[in-house]
Amino acid sequence: EKEYNNEESSKVLAEKMKEVTLKEIASEISLDFTGKSIEVKFDNHALKRIHISAKKVVQRLQELEFKVREKSDSIAINVPDLSFKDMYKLKEKLKDTIISGIKGIKQILIVKRDKDFIITTLGTNMEEIIKFKEVNAHKTISNDLYEIAEVLGIEAGRQLIINEIKNVLETQGLDINTRHLKLAADAMCNTGEIKGVTRMGIDSQKSS
Repeated sequence: EKEYNNEESSKVLAEKMKEVTLKEIASEISLDFTGKSIEVKFDNHALKRIHISAKKVVQRLQELEFKVREKSDSIAINVPDLSFKDMYKLKEKLKDTIISGIKGIKQILIVKRDKDFIITTLGTNMEEIIKFKEVNAHKTISNDLYEIAEVLGIEAGRQLIINEIKNVLETQGLDINTRHLKLAADAMCNTGEIKGVTRMGIDSQKSS
């Protein structure tokens, strides 16, 4: 959106979007078998980089129904009822627990096109991304056909198919009349959901 269309705001937004797991902000995750707890020491530089505090991490883990105790530079997750084997399994699971950001957004890149700052991502979660107040939902696009059809409707999915085929053909230097692309997209979308150009997709609909 216009008021956030600058380098600083786009950087902060991108960092808020990126999926951050516990292992990325922890300098050490250890097991305390005597006290029956899992201890997590924080990497303070990593916390600053993604603009979250240790308190926010504690809140997030409490939301996931973990019993968390906060210490000066670490936290302890109490697991009194778990066996040693289950404690180890939980430690491994905790490493991949999402602390902040959007699930599926693995990497982010900010690019400037003309006067606009654009965030491109590796991974996609359209439904969550367009909820951010800084994001211009009208200019946000994913190349996941099924996601677009689900979030924005089948007509948007059809248009994306046309756009994607067109882009591929143009990079190969091929000039094909747009009506051919529309016909292919219509055949893929005419049932209300996207069908592939395959034996299991549109070929299974009719003999012609």
